[in-house]
Amino acid sequence: MKTLYSSKVLVSAATLIALGSSVAFAQDSTRTKPRSTRRIPISKEAPGEVANKMKTDTVMVYRTDTLRLTQTMPPRVDTVRTTSTVMVHDTVTMAPMMKPMHLPGGLYFGVGGGVSAPNGSIYNPNNAGPTAQAQLGWEGAKSLLGLRIDGNWTKPGEDALYSQYQADPDVVNLSGDVKLNLPFFHHLFGMAPRFKLYGIGGGSYILYKDLPIESKVVCAACKGPANVIVGDTDWQKHFGWNAGGGASIGWNRTEIFAEARVIAWTTDVSRQARQIPFVLGINLF
Repeated sequence: MKTLYSSKVLVSAATLIALGSSVAFAQDSTRTKPRSTRRIPISKEAPGEVANKMKTDTVMVYRTDTLRLTQTMPPRVDTVRTTSTVMVHDTVTMAPMMKPMHLPGGLYFGVGGGVSAPNGSIYNPNNAGPTAQAQLGWEGAKSLLGLRIDGNWTKPGEDALYSQYQADPDVVNLSGDVKLNLPFFHHLFGMAPRFKLYGIGGGSYILYKDLPIESKVVCAACKGPANVIVGDTDWQKHFGWNAGGGASIGWNRTEIFAEARVIAWTTDVSRQARQIPFVLGINLF
């Protein structure tokens, strides 16, 4: 009897030890794994400005562990769900911002210079000479019409046949004009610089002195075969007109232009006198 009793005790003790080990092992397998804090460098190489950002990506990793405890009464099934968070370091390339394009427009002031050729009744007794110009105007960047006032100074050259009768003439032209911008070839050189053709015309006020002019008729005071009247040393004043055209290239607040005009007037004793200034200049808006 004692031997049978001792055997039962030993069997029962062994069973309890085995059951306890199974439960302990099951509980240890249900522990949640530690979160990963490893940083994964990601680099996107491209030209331009680079800005670093720290971005947190939460990656939900679901894993289901099923534990069946058959030694318990009744049997029990446990489910364990694990979630991991991953930190990601991103390098982001920022494209450079494009500045808005600015076209010349608004109020402007400019200067120019070149050469002026005589024509009409001042052609024979004079030659081409230097000219200078200053202008003030307004026009929109995309408008067809603009306004301009300018002052032009010209010093005609002397003709060898009439230089003994006259020397050092001066001509000053004050003009108020309307400027017509022609909508052709604006983008000849792309979006910038902006190419422009224009026509210009209006009224002029002409002042001159020491300027020899051909007479309409033969007179006693006329000189040479062209019947030239010797110019007066006092300033002479007449109203006239001007018309012409030009081309310009503009960017930001600067415009370079080249133009040619006819500036004309008449007197009581002569036929129409004309100047043709060819000017290269710059406008600042």
